[in-house]
Amino acid sequence: MKQNEKKIERAFLKKISGTDLFLLGVCLLFYLLFPIFDGPVWCKDSLSYSGMDISREPLYPMFLALMKVQMGAEISESGMMAAVVVQSLIAGFATWYAGYMIKKTKNDSRILQFATIALQFAVSLLCRFAAIRSSVYIDCIMTEGLCLSLFVLFTVELYLCVITEKKRHIAAVMILSFLLFSIRKQMLITIIIMGAVFGWYYIIRSRRIRKFCALVLLMIAAMLAGKLLDRTYNYVVRGAWIEHCHNSMGFLCVLLYTSDVENDRNLFEDETLKTLYLDIMEQAEEEEILYDDAEEGWLPLAVHFADSYDAIGYGIINPVVEGYIGENFSYSEVEAALKYDEICDGMVRTLLRQKKGPLMQVWAYNIWRGFVNSIARATNLLSLYSLAVYLCVGALALYLTVQKKKLRAMEQQIGRSLTFMFIVIIAIAVNSLTVGLTIFTQPRYMLYSMGLFYAACCMMLYDIVQIRKSL
Repeated sequence: MKQNEKKIERAFLKKISGTDLFLLGVCLLFYLLFPIFDGPVWCKDSLSYSGMDISREPLYPMFLALMKVQMGAEISESGMMAAVVVQSLIAGFATWYAGYMIKKTKNDSRILQFATIALQFAVSLLCRFAAIRSSVYIDCIMTEGLCLSLFVLFTVELYLCVITEKKRHIAAVMILSFLLFSIRKQMLITIIIMGAVFGWYYIIRSRRIRKFCALVLLMIAAMLAGKLLDRTYNYVVRGAWIEHCHNSMGFLCVLLYTSDVENDRNLFEDETLKTLYLDIMEQAEEEEILYDDAEEGWLPLAVHFADSYDAIGYGIINPVVEGYIGENFSYSEVEAALKYDEICDGMVRTLLRQKKGPLMQVWAYNIWRGFVNSIARATNLLSLYSLAVYLCVGALALYLTVQKKKLRAMEQQIGRSLTFMFIVIIAIAVNSLTVGLTIFTQPRYMLYSMGLFYAACCMMLYDIVQIRKSL
């Protein structure tokens, strides 16, 4: 093991100071204040999780069921309160852990520790007091209640994987990835993020192909474990060895939004699919929730698409397709869900042949909105701010890369800041691209890396200050 890696490991193993324990208490108390004052917040998706809907990934419904059992099967409200308390405790620990590990890897800097914690607090306070929803996600009965915190832990552990290469951090990042995409399928982005980061570190930088291949096998094992959990869960709950359903509906909404009826109706060879498609599009045209109904400009189009998405999916596709299945078949819940997926899959395969102009425009605007929502809020003014910030980060990274080669004494510290920012930027890019192509990039799906992005900025600015002092 390299000398610097030994120092990092010794730092991790040192007894946690009284100040660090105090900060842990502050973090836990901060997040516990939300359920104490607001209680569990129910959202439009909450019932599908608490009711173990067949369209949902297994882990979050299992978590809610466990909370109900712990508090008594007849006291579901107490179970939900227990759930948000646990979510708050995890959020408090994740915030503290991020600050603690950044401190330990950056010269025991209390300033960076405080900044990291404060930035995570700030994101929660913005959600509670500045956003329209007026609630923090960790206080809600929804997957973000766990995913936001676990993603912070995932990012920090991935950072530690790169700078220490210790097996326990590799194991932790694989387990966290498994937990995340078993809670929410969007979190399959963790596999892509790991692939990009490990590819950069083990193929481009250190030329260790065998190490990279071993990590790829672990990622595949994590994905297979997720599929096994999904099937086992549905087998226990429904007696069917299947994964959760309704995965195609989201992408179908995107394709329907940009579809042109006059041209695309001729793409359908199956008359049943064609009839269902025409029925859906007729209703969507009446409600003015298609591409041609949006106002000019990138932001109006992106917002109109986001507003139309659920209206198309839950307001039109579900009633039309489920109504057809109910009228023509005597299916069980599982059989109906599988038939639903078959119909949606068929429409997706057909509509993928539509003209790509409008689709590419929606994708481009949606993806950019994702980049903006990852660090700010998608408005015309804040989109300019976001572009300026991303360009400044690029300039700072270039400056630090040049200085790193000149200042051997600071090479390690600068390298850690650049590594952390690289991981965060990869996470933002992968999330924006993936969500932007398959769903709409509202803040709820995008703010996973917001606090960590600004923490990484602080790390880079800290290094610049240290460089100026050394000159």
